[in-house]
Amino acid sequence: MLFHVTATHTVDNCPAYNLEQMPAVVKAIETSEARAKELGIKLHFVVNASPKHVIYALLEADNIAAVAKWVNSFPIKQDCDINPVQTEADFATMARELMSRQKASR
Repeated sequence: MLFHVTATHTVDNCPAYNLEQMPAVVKAIETSEARAKELGIKLHFVVNASPKHVIYALLEADNIAAVAKWVNSFPIKQDCDINPVQTEADFATMARELMSRQKASR
């Protein structure tokens, strides 16, 4: 399953303003791919919108528990919004199947 993650933190929790947090955060960033692999997660992308204090990620995992463990491996207080998503191609396939069922039931 694909999961889209939006992780936000406050200015008060931002490592850029709390330099004592920065070494642990940098280490977590540098090891995040290995940690994901240990949890059975494929990272499609992780991007940072630092002026907005937001991180976006697209992950592929068998379950949300693995995603939650990965998100919580970062040493910063964050609010996380984790949503299952699908590709547009998968959505189109699902839509075609629904249309076929509707035609068949008429």
